[in-house]
Amino acid sequence: MKLGVTYLGNRFVRHYAERDLPEIAAAGCDFVVHTFSEHDLAFHRGEVAGLVAATRDAGLDAWLDCWGLGGLFAGEAFSDFLLRRPEAWRLRPDGGREPSACPNAPAFRELLRSWMRAAAETGAGAVFLDDPMPPGAPPCACELGADPADLHGEGAATDGVAGLLAAACADAHALGMRAAVGVLPGEDADALAAQTAAARAADVVAVSPLWRAHGRGVSPYVGDACAQVVAACAASGQEPMAWLQAFGIPAGREGEIAEAADAMAEVGVASVSAWCFRAGEQMTAIRSERPEEAWGAVVAAYRQLKGR
Repeated sequence: MKLGVTYLGNRFVRHYAERDLPEIAAAGCDFVVHTFSEHDLAFHRGEVAGLVAATRDAGLDAWLDCWGLGGLFAGEAFSDFLLRRPEAWRLRPDGGREPSACPNAPAFRELLRSWMRAAAETGAGAVFLDDPMPPGAPPCACELGADPADLHGEGAATDGVAGLLAAACADAHALGMRAAVGVLPGEDADALAAQTAAARAADVVAVSPLWRAHGRGVSPYVGDACAQVVAACAASGQEPMAWLQAFGIPAGREGEIAEAADAMAEVGVASVSAWCFRAGEQMTAIRSERPEEAWGAVVAAYRQLKGR
């Protein structure tokens, strides 16, 4: 099993290389997922490239996450694209706009292509297309790429997200990178099945059964969602991955991390990655109540997974 962790909130490459990266490697990680937002695209390309290089020099794989891009991909990052291109927002059936990029908008597709080229220039080995299909999200009602097949069963939507993902994965492959697509559990199995079908062009399908974030218990939520993705990937020949919640963990509940990791391993996911390094210590909005203890629980869980 491959193990990873997300790294965010720091652009001092020397600090990462000398302080944080050794801790990540000591935790047993095989890869690091670095966030690469619109802000990074505009201002921190060199620093992100430095983080990637340091990761690879340490013998770990480096991934980049299109964090918050266009408000369509998940992440605690604001979108400059949405400020500059309001005409590219999702269109509601009533004519109003949703603050999220239309996946069919040519300007947004070009932004994602530009992001993909910049990601390849850093030397990253893989990209993570971060949870672009939240169950229940309204599809865009615009006429671009209209298709009656809607990911969320609403009826008259667009090929939008599925088409966007197919193009993005093709771009990643052409640039020499693997592609992972994030999917989210919904209220029923059909919601997750629709997302895995839309992610067919990816090398990796990464499910996010973030039990605390979604207001659920660890069991059976985590195991059920992971088992469904493992089964879908077995049929499609893709790699199943699971995100382990290591943020927003209440004090005294750190044991849930090991419980969730065990559930993921039991159903046969190929890789597990924790979100995020040191249990969100660097960000007030997502910090675990006792980040030192929560991060310690991740490290202990990873040792158990490596020992299986």
